[in-house]
Amino acid sequence: MFYIPCDKANTRDYFKEWNGYSLLVAAVSVGNVGQLAADLIVSTLEMTSVGYIYDESILPVVGNNPYSAVSHSSCSLVTGCEVYECPEKQLVLILQRAPFVRGKRAGFRKRLVQWIKAHTFNQVIILTSSFSHERLDSQLMGSQFRFLTSLSLESTVGDLFRNKFKWKQLEKRPCFPAPSGLESGSNDQTGTIYIPGGGIAKTLFTDCCNSDLNVIVLLLFCAEGDNAWHAQYLATRLNQWLSLIPVSPNADLQATGNWTIPPSWRLTFGSAFDPTLYH
Repeated sequence: MFYIPCDKANTRDYFKEWNGYSLLVAAVSVGNVGQLAADLIVSTLEMTSVGYIYDESILPVVGNNPYSAVSHSSCSLVTGCEVYECPEKQLVLILQRAPFVRGKRAGFRKRLVQWIKAHTFNQVIILTSSFSHERLDSQLMGSQFRFLTSLSLESTVGDLFRNKFKWKQLEKRPCFPAPSGLESGSNDQTGTIYIPGGGIAKTLFTDCCNSDLNVIVLLLFCAEGDNAWHAQYLATRLNQWLSLIPVSPNADLQATGNWTIPPSWRLTFGSAFDPTLYH
């Protein structure tokens, strides 16, 4: 599943254990917020590509390196699912750029969980987003950022998120048919996890929990469109916890200008049109 390029195979242990490292997984989701946030992290930390995920569940895609101006490796190629590493921050990141083959997601998650366990990651952090039009009434106002943690992290990381950072935990939904208001309060946590538009975030979270892995989900409610700001906001929230880049102690979380924008973002909506077409 995980492969190392031939030019790096002699300088790296193929079966290296990332013991104590955090694994970031950018889920393919609405607005590509998780992937765009991963773009910012890779560019800002100048993370090194250490290999790629090759699996029958992901459509094969090859393209130019989107971080060529950062890594000084122009004309190099990347695949549909790359693995990046930052030893200084003890961070590994999986960035998927190609869609899944229909009906193959479950197999991919199973093999990914096995790979995570084999490399002894300390925790898995899933970056994703969810359809804003699917929100509950109680979610319409206030912060659009939510988190989920496995039970193994609830008493440590969960309390930190709620009490120190004032983050909101993702509200659960009652199972269908929904109970009446008398049966279920607005803060009811007895329902199910619901992340529409979040890709494999929910199912991967469940699989990791079932495998006794430490796992966290960070997400934003959003819609399709220009989601650059959402990506910077999600990365800034992650940085509030992991301290990936230095920021002022009194910095406003709305100030997202500390991230290095990758060159590929200039082509998010395609190249500019030729103005002579309208002359």
